[in-house]
Amino acid sequence: MSAGPALGDLVTADPGAWLRRAGTWDGVSRALSDRAAELDRCAPGSWSGADADAAALARAEQVRRLRADAGTASRAAQVLGTHAGEVLDAQRRLVVAALAVHPQFVVDLERGTLCAGLGTHPPGVWRLPAMVARFGADLVRLSTAVADAVGAAARSDRATAAALDALRPAPAAVPRPVASTAAPPAGADGGTVRSWWTGLPGADREQLLHTRPGLVGGLDGVPVADRDRANRVLLDAELSRLRARAALLDRAGDTAGADRARRASAGLETTRRRLDAGDAYLLRLERGNTGGRLVLAVGDPDRAAHVLTHVPGTTAGWGTVPGDLARVEATRAAARAAAPDGAVAAVLWTGYDAPPDLLAAADPAAARAAAGDLRSFQDGLRAGHAGPVHLTVVGHSYGSTVLGNAARGGGLAADDVVFVGSPGTGTGHASELGSAPGHVWATTARHDPIGRVPGVEVFATSRGLAPTGLLHGPDPAAPGFGARVFDSAPGSALPRPDDPATPNDESAFAAAHGGYWDPGSPSLRTLGRIVAGASVPP
Repeated sequence: MSAGPALGDLVTADPGAWLRRAGTWDGVSRALSDRAAELDRCAPGSWSGADADAAALARAEQVRRLRADAGTASRAAQVLGTHAGEVLDAQRRLVVAALAVHPQFVVDLERGTLCAGLGTHPPGVWRLPAMVARFGADLVRLSTAVADAVGAAARSDRATAAALDALRPAPAAVPRPVASTAAPPAGADGGTVRSWWTGLPGADREQLLHTRPGLVGGLDGVPVADRDRANRVLLDAELSRLRARAALLDRAGDTAGADRARRASAGLETTRRRLDAGDAYLLRLERGNTGGRLVLAVGDPDRAAHVLTHVPGTTAGWGTVPGDLARVEATRAAARAAAPDGAVAAVLWTGYDAPPDLLAAADPAAARAAAGDLRSFQDGLRAGHAGPVHLTVVGHSYGSTVLGNAARGGGLAADDVVFVGSPGTGTGHASELGSAPGHVWATTARHDPIGRVPGVEVFATSRGLAPTGLLHGPDPAAPGFGARVFDSAPGSALPRPDDPATPNDESAFAAAHGGYWDPGSPSLRTLGRIVAGASVPP
């Protein structure tokens, strides 16, 4: 936890992680004590003289150091174990306070808020004054409990940090600091990052991988294998945190929060299973502000001749990994079929805070904020590749708006850009995207309702300023936009929850919005040919 934890930190904290670390330090302490005892029992026998006396002194000094280190490790175990217990007690206070709230009201434990709800009693059971009075009393009790619990956690956090700092060795005994490991400045291009990383001594790279996995795992330009190692460390920690969070929220009666944590956990479990299956690399893992950021590559993008980057849309995050990854795998399989002699890698790029719902997707701000991150990632792919590479970026739904904003003005390292089921690209014409003629592609299924969402912006057209008809600009699948339009199956206007290709980000919106990856669909075949750099029949 940080020096000043907030309610969200307390709710998401995993005391079990500190207990496991305490157990590790306790094991180290016992191993050092055993070694000291074993060394202390080593008698010099009949050896005597000055050399024997010097050896005995050296042995005694080694025994003393081993026992001192064992004591330090034991103290670290005690400090961490105490902190785990104190945080667990603070979480227990939150749960007790939430359960004490009358069922008429709804508690959001993650935010510490209380609102009126139907609960188990219809509104007519209470007279309004009594209801208001009970709400006020419950709110005061909940607020007080939250403040007390967070305060206790903060005090424990500070005391633990101070106790652990006191256990550190004197400055002279600290390993050599690695001044050269200072990361490149924010915004550095992929080539600069790659040069910095490869220029570090191997020991310094290893130190960063273990001590700063969040830095290494998120730097575009660091070799894929190294980013993967760093992010797997983060993956284990996040899975442990999410499980603890779901259990805590369940106990407090916050079922909605617990369900969100379980969905995110399930998505990360899918990620881990895919990594364990081999030929996959985790290139980014961050909590983000909405659904969680994740970048997962299937195949090695540093070596494949063809690399796809798939940008998903609304609600994308950790919880949507199963469906999003299925689309990535399907596109890769189609591309490998179109180019059987060329290696293909496919990347699920959820490296941005996707809109959490369709209402939020009406705002282009998230797409504009994500544009720089997508450009940086593509730059890293180009700079880190071992040879010539054909790069394709596919944006689906709101992900196509992200893609359009990233490509606008020619700033995106991509040979082909593809807009699938797009609500608009944020640009007025394909010529603004910086791609060579014939390398901007688009498709929208007949029954995909994304093409009928009313526009809220005005764009310049050949006839002057006019409403676009879509949320974020002219329809890229319309003839006037200038993209190469390819066919999609018309799709069904009804949801198909039993179909694995049905979208997970907007399945209630319409099944057709995610049918582009259905087995045997014309859009999937064409996507494969585009990614493989093969010719596409008109």
